[in-house]
Amino acid sequence: KGEELSKVMYKLIDTELFQNNKILIVGGGDSAIESAVGLANQNGNEVTISYRKESFSRLKERNRQNIEKYISNKKIAVIYNSNIIEIKENKIEIEVNEKVELIPNDYVLFLREENFRLIF
Repeated sequence: KGEELSKVMYKLIDTELFQNNKILIVGGGDSAIESAVGLANQNGNEVTISYRKESFSRLKERNRQNIEKYISNKKIAVIYNSNIIEIKENKIEIEVNEKVELIPNDYVLFLREENFRLIF
C-alpha cells in the first residue's frame, strides 16, 4: 500500500541527487548494498535497509565488508526480519518480528535483485 507515491522508486541512477533525506532501501542483495553505501556517503542522508531475512546471505565479499563497516560506524541502519506494510507521505509502517513500527521517511527504494534481471 502506498507504492504509487512519488517517493517510491525501483532503481537508483545518481546517489548525488539525494542529500539530507531519510531513505529506506528494501532488499539485501548486492544492488541494495551498493546503493545504500553510495547514499550514505551523501551529505545528511539517513539510510536504512529493510531486509526480510535475519542476515545478508548472497553478497559479494567486497559488499559484505562494506556493509559491515557502515553498520558498525552507524552510517547505515539495518532492520532484519522486516516487511513493509504501508508507505505513507512522511513515514513507513513496517512489521519487524511481528510488531508494527512507524519510521520517518522521505524516499523508499525497492532494490531487490529481481528488479535488475534482464528479460529477453
